[in-house]
Amino acid sequence: MTYVIGTVAVAALIFGITEALKEAGVTGKASRLVVFVCGVIFVGLSAANEASLIPPDIMQYINLAVVALAGGLSAMGYYDFAKGDD
Repeated sequence: MTYVIGTVAVAALIFGITEALKEAGVTGKASRLVVFVCGVIFVGLSAANEASLIPPDIMQYINLAVVALAGGLSAMGYYDFAKGDD
């Protein structure tokens, strides 16, 4: 598993978050809004990281949050499913 914010990780995280929220009862327009907001946040963070706009001492905390989120989703089975891992 990649521990940095990247394109594949972003897609898998958004899928996992969306599926987890659907299981929790979030549906319809609310679900679409969650996908949109997650996309904006994660893609924005990824682009800012690639352009070195985020200081390394702050980026380490962002990466920690992404790893923790991916770990939680992996425990639920969504991240590995979306990423295609066996």
